Amino acid sequence: MVMDNQPLFEEGGPCFQSVLLVGPPGVGKGTQGKLLSHIPGIFHISSGDMLRELDENSEYGQLFQKHATKGKFVPDEATIRIWKDYVWSKIEQKVYDPQTDLLVLDGIPRSIAQAELLSPYINVIKILFMVCEDREVMFERIRGRALKENRKDDADELVVRDRWNVYKQLTEPMIDYYPQEIVRILDADTIPSEVLSKILEEIVPIQKKCFSLPRL
Repeated sequence: MVMDNQPLFEEGGPCFQSVLLVGPPGVGKGTQGKLLSHIPGIFHISSGDMLRELDENSEYGQLFQKHATKGKFVPDEATIRIWKDYVWSKIEQKVYDPQTDLLVLDGIPRSIAQAELLSPYINVIKILFMVCEDREVMFERIRGRALKENRKDDADELVVRDRWNVYKQLTEPMIDYYPQEIVRILDADTIPSEVLSKILEEIVPIQKKCFSLPRL
């Protein structure tokens, strides 16, 4: 792949200053990520959006379709290679500038294995752990999203519930991989604007500390 030859990803290269949005399917990570993406100085990457943007006829596009239709995830190493390609393309397009933009990752890493693979490339400053106690509320959100956005991978009830189980087995334990002092638990069982306000309370100080003010 082209990205493996890019100097940006050579050993000892720069780490991207990053915040992770973590939480179960349907908790609202995507909604918050989209809201954050409109704020200057923040660049949001959703693993789901990244994978769905793949050319269906490409090697990785076919790999994604094969796994998504069964409710499965793309293997970790392939996911990270896709992520590296995606980030590099956004830098080349001048959509993302690591010198001025805080990187907000949503849905990646999703496991300890992915966190280890990503560790040379991202400096995780904060983990925003979004929680919602009512699982059925989250399932209802996913069903609504499937209808609204025509997302085949969200349309199958059994697939959605299996993803919940995978999240509990793989993603939630990842929280303990990182230093606990950077983890912030956020109640996501409220209106999106209130959740956004809580997120900004955590992100704004990071922007001020790590980056110069973005040009408007």
